[in-house]
Amino acid sequence: MNRPEFLTRSATGLMIAVVTLGAIIVSPWSYLAWLCLIVFLGAHEYFRLERFKINQTFLWAFPLCLVLLIGLLGYCLITGKNPLLPLLIIPVLSGFIFLLDFLVYGDPALLLKTQLSALGVTAYIGLPALSGCVFLMTDYQYEYLLVPVILIWLNDVGAYLVGSLLGKTKIAPAISPGKSVEGTIGGALIVLLTGFGLTKLWPDIAFGYILMLTLITPLFALAGDLWESLLKRNAGVKDSGTLLPGHGGILDRYDSLLFILPVASLAYFIFAL
Repeated sequence: MNRPEFLTRSATGLMIAVVTLGAIIVSPWSYLAWLCLIVFLGAHEYFRLERFKINQTFLWAFPLCLVLLIGLLGYCLITGKNPLLPLLIIPVLSGFIFLLDFLVYGDPALLLKTQLSALGVTAYIGLPALSGCVFLMTDYQYEYLLVPVILIWLNDVGAYLVGSLLGKTKIAPAISPGKSVEGTIGGALIVLLTGFGLTKLWPDIAFGYILMLTLITPLFALAGDLWESLLKRNAGVKDSGTLLPGHGGILDRYDSLLFILPVASLAYFIFAL
């Protein structure tokens, strides 16, 4: 990596860290806005990775529908209103999306591909974001959200450093040649040490919550990385997008979070609510 590229990557990385930490720490509203932004941009990138042309109306309308649904659920939870309404909207939204597709696409094969792509976006991006709204159910405690974010970041650092120095046994060379068993183990050890440190830093956080995330993060972070690498390899591109100079797209930066956020939400529901 040359010096200009390193500086660009470092500056973008710092910006990502500031935005992520700021959104989580400032208020539940900023967290919800950040979540919606990831959903909108991530869904848009996902559709761009498809190997068939998606209608421009659908390309923008579907991500917007997901954002409105998540935003409505988050609003209900923050303000103490009944969250059942946005959940009931989900099946109605499914019918609306199909009708929109039916009106836009005349080719049945293209219609089916678009519907399957929409299901992929919903499963990969929409459902994790919906589960992330669990943190808004009670008095907002940003520390619970910082735990998975910190563990993901340090897992990535540990996996990269150990993998670069000692990585020989490739996990999935056809999908992501850089991922190694040694790097994954190195990341897991860093996560274990970090998890122990977080129990001392935030003793009020349920121990079971940190323990569950400490054990799960290395595996689910790997799964998130491999899934996003598979999407890019299928599309024949290096990065999911160009929004973040030196880092690629939103999915390049938040792929692990999308896999781990549902686990964090489940752990929060079990140990903190």
